[in-house]
Amino acid sequence: MTVLVTGAAGPVGRAVVTALLALDEVRATVRRPEAAEPLRALGAKVAVREGRQADELTEILPRCHTLVHLIGGPDQPTPDELFWANHGSVRVAVDAARDAGTKRFVLLSVPGAAVAHSHPFLRAKGLAEEVVETSGLEFAIVRSTHVYGLGGLWFTAFVQGAAASPPFVCGPGVQELAPVLADDLGAVIAAIDDHAGRLEGTWGLEGPDVATADALVATLRGDEGVPVHLDGQAAAKALTEMLERPVDAVTASWFAMPSRADATDAAAAFGVARTGLREGLQATMADAAGRGEG
Repeated sequence: MTVLVTGAAGPVGRAVVTALLALDEVRATVRRPEAAEPLRALGAKVAVREGRQADELTEILPRCHTLVHLIGGPDQPTPDELFWANHGSVRVAVDAARDAGTKRFVLLSVPGAAVAHSHPFLRAKGLAEEVVETSGLEFAIVRSTHVYGLGGLWFTAFVQGAAASPPFVCGPGVQELAPVLADDLGAVIAAIDDHAGRLEGTWGLEGPDVATADALVATLRGDEGVPVHLDGQAAAKALTEMLERPVDAVTASWFAMPSRADATDAAAAFGVARTGLREGLQATMADAAGRGEG
């Protein structure tokens, strides 16, 4: 079978494409030309597309059994772009999938997504899930907790915050986190694509280890340094200074929330073994050393 992955740049896209390539021909879209070459080196066929119109995807969807939609995230330049990336892009992709005769649609979502949620990111994700559920396509929605891997914004912010003096955490520090390794998310999505029967449902995915944000900082640091806790605009300002790039209060407030799965376990449902947090962090640090990154 052939699968199309939209929004395949970044650690999640790389992990998903890598896992799918073990089973299928993979086509992918990215918005920036420089993001295409690493995926082509893996063996994917990559098109540079904004994905604003259905016909941009329809022309590369023929013979694709599955569309995996990764476009989205809280970190967008304006409220309109936040809504488009997390809801509008899904409507475009669903329209393209129906036009092209694609059978299955896989949406990456997050715990807590709800149409009536007060948080704009979670509301947009809830609306996106509604689009998929009413599309008439086979579908699988994967609500994943925070994903860690080189280059991801949440992981980068958390690691740099943990390394700061004093350490810094978004939120109260007692919020529970169960981060999932990007490779494990990729394996789950590949198993969903490979599933032989009809699929219509929502699954949750989290890592096997649960810790408070403060406890995770202690694990990363190996000491008892007490973190500073900030939320909202104060957290956004601290993240912007630390990362040397704009981070808004919407993103910072999402980082401050608990991140636990809230749907049927995807790893168990699709036969994927999850990587323990310590093992996953060690693998990520080894990857960073291999690439010459700090």
